[in-house]
Amino acid sequence: MTKLKFFILGMISAALFTVTTYAETLKIILPADASGSYNTRFQILKSEIEATGKKVGLDNVEFVWGDNCNRGANLVSNEKGAMITIWDANFNLSEDCKLKLTKKNVIAVENNYIRFCAPPGSNITAESFRAPGSSLKVGHSTPHSAYQKWFEGFNKASGTNLIPVPYGSSGKVRRGALAGDIDMVFISPSNSNKLMKAGGTCFYSTGPDGESKYGMPALKSVTSFDKAAINMSNFYAVKNMSKKQIKAFRQMFDDIAQGKSSEFTKWTGTKDIYLVGTISTMSTKEMIAFIDESIANWK
Repeated sequence: MTKLKFFILGMISAALFTVTTYAETLKIILPADASGSYNTRFQILKSEIEATGKKVGLDNVEFVWGDNCNRGANLVSNEKGAMITIWDANFNLSEDCKLKLTKKNVIAVENNYIRFCAPPGSNITAESFRAPGSSLKVGHSTPHSAYQKWFEGFNKASGTNLIPVPYGSSGKVRRGALAGDIDMVFISPSNSNKLMKAGGTCFYSTGPDGESKYGMPALKSVTSFDKAAINMSNFYAVKNMSKKQIKAFRQMFDDIAQGKSSEFTKWTGTKDIYLVGTISTMSTKEMIAFIDESIANWK
């Protein structure tokens, strides 16, 4: 009887060990806080991520917020288990925030542009802000050094004296403009859309052809500055995953890009974010080249 008890206990222990071993957690590590758009993306996609994960042995999902790119980079570097993240390509301009992108870890890439806008009630026009000698204060996001350098080039080419004012995020830039702390903004579509909804006006886009959806001309059409057409990009990357797991998540993002997540499609539509690179539209090599080119334009 005693031997039987030991045998049963042994079987139970083995079963528990097996469950513990294979019930692996997938961490979603974000280089931002829980109030940002990175978190919003993954909250919308949480059910798809959970379903995809369970098919490949990742039964649990855990969110980890890094609050900023520096802490986020440290979290990614020290993570020993399966994880997925989203990264602003321009973070890689800073050694403290760099996340190496490879053909093995890239999953998908996003793209959007930047807009020059004025807050509601402003008397600034598309012509006046770029008039020679114009010295308006223009708020921008991170990375600060890259934006400062961009404005130096724009001022030199355009004859303006625009004063770049750094903020920690596009949302903070928008709120600064609404509070009257700055004259204009040079920010992403997500927050410039909110500014327009509040009554503000966006004059130009850094998109190579402007943005016809809003009747917004291309900035490069009114300046000789060679970096007037410039984009912002993000990449999704994984770490500590098997080939099978990586393949599953690449397919998930490809499905999303083709509209199989209606909530995510609706959300990106309101933010003018474009999931331009997935396995059906770009090879992993092309995804990396896209991100590298985006980064190079800001150097």
